[in-house]
Amino acid sequence: MGTFVTVTVMTEPRGRVTADAAISAIEREIDDFGRDAWAWGQGALAQFNRRVAAGERVAVPPALRPLFRRAWQIREHSDGLFEPRIGALVRLWGFDDIARLRAEPPAATQIDALLTALRAAPAYDGGEHYGPAPDTAWDFGGIGKGYIVDCMLERLQSRGYANISIDAGGNLAVRGRRNERAWRIGIRDPRRPDAPRLLATMDACDEAVITHGDDQRYFEHRGTRYAHLLDPRSGWPCRGLRSLTVVHADAAFADAAGGALFVAGAAGWRALAARLGVGQALALTDDGELLATPALAPRLRAQPGVRIRCVER
Repeated sequence: MGTFVTVTVMTEPRGRVTADAAISAIEREIDDFGRDAWAWGQGALAQFNRRVAAGERVAVPPALRPLFRRAWQIREHSDGLFEPRIGALVRLWGFDDIARLRAEPPAATQIDALLTALRAAPAYDGGEHYGPAPDTAWDFGGIGKGYIVDCMLERLQSRGYANISIDAGGNLAVRGRRNERAWRIGIRDPRRPDAPRLLATMDACDEAVITHGDDQRYFEHRGTRYAHLLDPRSGWPCRGLRSLTVVHADAAFADAAGGALFVAGAAGWRALAARLGVGQALALTDDGELLATPALAPRLRAQPGVRIRCVER
């Protein structure tokens, strides 16, 4: 999935050896998911995308059907601001692989051509087949990590572990407690990768804390920063926010909804949060202002020199 995954398990009373075996088992599942749910390469989704783009009607990979349905449901609820079929545009920008990052934006004509194809692509009806959709690709980069994190937490719980944390590159979810205390989560400024600056911390229990930021994959051209979060309405990188954090019991929903809020930008994220039922969100704007919803603001401990303003959704 293009990121490091950190799994933390409180081993008592089952012991370290048993916990290591449980973590190894889910590591294999995460690797399989990372291959088969990646839009490119040789996995199930990549093969599906190639055939759909070539003009075929194709069977949705059975193991991925729940993810297809969930992604489409959130797409509909967000009025398309979360768009799982944006893969061709992601690849055009070079954000599919850090080794392919561009030095400058693609031509506007190329972006417009793929936008036209995306708009012409058929809706997904929740069934077993999809397509044809020329020049279009499904990409679960905006929901897949949250989805697999929740799946693996459930798998570990089924093995008897109640106190767990999984962090997939900013897609973090926890269950239970850590040494009789809630899990302490830090939220950082994405514009300081070399010297991480914590903005705030919070305690979490049985929930996900998912952050979308403009620091994961980006390039700069003529003084402008182009990050990997694309606006499906324009085909260009989003503007207005540096990061957007959602806290929710469902990591897949938090992942996808957070992406949609990021696309909505500084002017629109609060209205979209209300429509989606996102009660707990924290936005860091391009000008450095931190804005939290009333349900999340009391839970945040701002770091010295950091001011968090509570705003209505």
